[in-house]
Amino acid sequence: MTITEIAKKAGTSRGTVDRVINGRGKVRPELEAKIRQIIKEENYRPNRLARALINSRRRIHIGVVIHSIGNPFFHDVLKGINQRMEWLEPYGAIKTIIELRGYHPEEQIKAVYQLLEQGIDGLLIMPLDTPEIRKLLNSLTIPVVTFNLDLAIENKIAFVGCDYYNSGALSGDLASLLLRQGGKVAAVIGSFEIAGHLQRFRGFSDSLKNFPDIEIIAVLENQDDEEKSYTAVRKLLQKQSPDLIYFGAAGIAGGIQAVLDSKKPVHMITVDETTLVRKYLEEGVISATITQQPFLQGNISIKILFDYIADNIIPKERYCYTENQVLLKHSKTSKSHDLYSVMQATI
Repeated sequence: MTITEIAKKAGTSRGTVDRVINGRGKVRPELEAKIRQIIKEENYRPNRLARALINSRRRIHIGVVIHSIGNPFFHDVLKGINQRMEWLEPYGAIKTIIELRGYHPEEQIKAVYQLLEQGIDGLLIMPLDTPEIRKLLNSLTIPVVTFNLDLAIENKIAFVGCDYYNSGALSGDLASLLLRQGGKVAAVIGSFEIAGHLQRFRGFSDSLKNFPDIEIIAVLENQDDEEKSYTAVRKLLQKQSPDLIYFGAAGIAGGIQAVLDSKKPVHMITVDETTLVRKYLEEGVISATITQQPFLQGNISIKILFDYIADNIIPKERYCYTENQVLLKHSKTSKSHDLYSVMQATI
């Protein structure tokens, strides 16, 4: 089947099909999905990708390490990964995903070795910032793309993820609006060993430096765990009475439940847009949340890694930051915005 035949079957122009195949964007999400489905059904292979596969004489095996167990934020990241891999299956792409709970360096190292034993051609990883992991990743002879969390390593093709400092600064701006008369603030982050979590808190605290009447009284760690978050926040509220709590990582449900159980009047700002966060926004329990386009993080990360392995394409930007968006009670969002962003990406 030719591009012209695909265009006729999809009821569109040859140029539109070409934009979809080459990722140049400016195509409606519904039409993009229709064209992709036809390409898959007809087993069509664009010349560039087909040539890459002929030259390599092998399938392209991508390994993924993601800290997603117990963290609903990563559901959409995985959707992005899986959708892009589904699109790439006709071109020889296969994947192995290892999901982990929490942030334990020894488990991440074990996962990387498991993938290497399977002969992966490239690695997509949320790297933890430890000397051992840095040494391991620097020793690899395969390309690496970091996503969601970043680390300075020599063989990194790109990072795709959140500008954490900006996310925290936006939350600080919101806190200053909620506490115009001043007040006490507590912050809850996932791990003091995760650079992104610390960057978020730094952005938050730097923003509040402009407001001397707002005092940060506590910074708690919850390991992205709901029970640990509940316990930490409950203990805090037994001793102190913050006017606002900023949840800068996962474990949000547990932390909010502790606030609700205490029956204390506390403003809350969160990150990300899980089903529960959206519910609490609509009910007025949460004042605002900052999202970071998780679907896009997973989808574009796979695209970058596959393009590099298949055809040695280097992304135009090594640091591909997704958009931080403020959502309030009446904010309207659509899951299609992530797909639209994928199509608009010119990486």
